[in-house]
Amino acid sequence: MKVTTNVINAVNSFYRGFVALLDELRTGPFYVVVPLLLVVVCAAAVAVIVTAIACALIAVAIGVILMARRGINAAVARSATAPAVST
Repeated sequence: MKVTTNVINAVNSFYRGFVALLDELRTGPFYVVVPLLLVVVCAAAVAVIVTAIACALIAVAIGVILMARRGINAAVARSATAPAVST
């Protein structure tokens, strides 16, 4: 991709305008917004972790249930066969 001087000048002017807007802002709201943002991000991360743990526990429970059913079915099949008669 060929970058012309017009593109570079446009990016520089956008950056300078953005920095100028940031300089005009008061810093008071940032002391409130940044901690709130951190709290929201941390809460979202905790929610994702809890959801992953819940999915893992559900998968383990399903595995245990399937293994128990297999064992029960094997026991039923074994008890249904005629016992070996020894004389």
